[in-house]
This record gives sequence, C-alpha cells and structure tokens, in this order.
Amino acid sequence: MVSTGQMMGYVMAILLPLIAVLIPFYILWKQSSKVERGMLGAIGYGIMGYFWQEIIYSFLGLLALTKMRDVLNATGGNAVVVAFVEALAGSIFVAAGLYWGVYLTNTKQRSLYRSTTVGLGFGLGAAFLTYGFQLYYAIRINVGAFTGTDMAKASILSTSTASLYLDAVRNILVVLVYMGVAFLVGKNYLEKKRLAAWLTPIIVYVFIRFTDVILNTYAPALVAKIVYMVVLAFVAAVSVWMVRNWYQSEKQVKKQFLN
Repeated sequence: MVSTGQMMGYVMAILLPLIAVLIPFYILWKQSSKVERGMLGAIGYGIMGYFWQEIIYSFLGLLALTKMRDVLNATGGNAVVVAFVEALAGSIFVAAGLYWGVYLTNTKQRSLYRSTTVGLGFGLGAAFLTYGFQLYYAIRINVGAFTGTDMAKASILSTSTASLYLDAVRNILVVLVYMGVAFLVGKNYLEKKRLAAWLTPIIVYVFIRFTDVILNTYAPALVAKIVYMVVLAFVAAVSVWMVRNWYQSEKQVKKQFLN
C-alpha cells in the first residue's frame, strides 16, 4: 500500500507548482488584460508543448535503448559523455516545445506577456505529466487495480515522503526557470533573433541537466540533491529577477503613457 504521506507527497508535487504558476500568471494577466487577451491560451500552448516534446523524446529514447543498450549503459568517463549527449538531445526537444508555444501565441498579436506565460505552462506540464501518472498509479495500487510491472510498483512504493516533498519544491523552481527561459525565447523571437531563441533553452537545459548528472555520479546522494537544488534555486532566482525587471519597466512606461 502507498502510505498517506506518500499520497500527499504526490499531490503536493502537482499542487505546489500549480500555485507557483497562478501567482505570476495573475500578475502578468492583470497587467496585460488591459491591452490584450490570450493568456490562458498561452498556458495551454506551454502545457501541450511540454507534452508532445516529452512523448516524442521518450519514444526515441526507448528506441535508442533497444538499439544501443551497451553504449547507453556505459560507466566511468564514457558515462559522462553519454549523459552530456542525452542532455543535449533532450535540450533540443525542450527548445522545440518552447519555441513552438511562443510561435503560436504570437501568430495573431505579438506579446512578451503571453510568451513568458508559455513557460509557466511548460513547467506545469512537466509536473502534470510526471507526477500525474505516478499519483494515478499510486491510487490504482491502493485500490488493488494496478496492472503495471512489479518494477514500476516497487518504484512507487519505495519513494520516500521526504523525497516527494523535495520534488514538489523542485517543481516550483522548474516552473520559475521555464518562465525565465520562455521570456528570453519570446524576447529573442520578437526581435527576430531566431538562433538566440533556440540556443537559450538549449544552454540552460544542458547546464541544469548535466550538473545533475555530474553531482549524482561523483557526490553522495544527499549532497548531490542539496547542491542541485541550490543550483536550480539560483537559476530560478535569475529568471524571476529578469522577468520582474522587465515587468516593472513595462509598468513604468504605461504609467508615463497614461499620464
């Protein structure tokens, strides 16, 4: 049976990032609603963008695993090289998902507000897809209707409550990181700097993902998790700082225009 604490952990891993999305979304919507619409649509584009890129990437990853199992199971220095290649491949799909959402939300009316909101949806999609399925499986286990593999069941049952709550905090940080990345993608897209719009999410994702791999390879598990969370919090803080500065400058310009 999945414990009550574990169930709450799975719920919090979805609920807390949802709250983290609602706060900046409301702030951006309140300012942008005076001149434009489509913020909810931008959230939807972000969620769908994460879903399709993750599904395609996961399918290709499984295909690669069946064809190149020995290469992907490399150890030592080779494992680091493989991890870097995996991070780079994943980053291309992440960039495609974000770029797709930013492109669609700017087809009728150009807006950095909506572009930034795509990132909120993208981060929320990550939490929904990952922990939504795990919560569903946990419920199925408790009602005796789980039909998955023993390995999948054991993975859910062995996940600690503390780890799930840490994951919930990480999901909040991921939402904020994607908000900042989408802001930069949108800014570069609107300025017709298409290459920069693609490179930004690739660089950020590779940095975060590869940092995680290096820490888990060479540091004790607890140390790796703490340091990774600190790195993620730093990137999230930079994202919030960028968006906040832009928002304040936009607010000031509109005040001067109205006066």
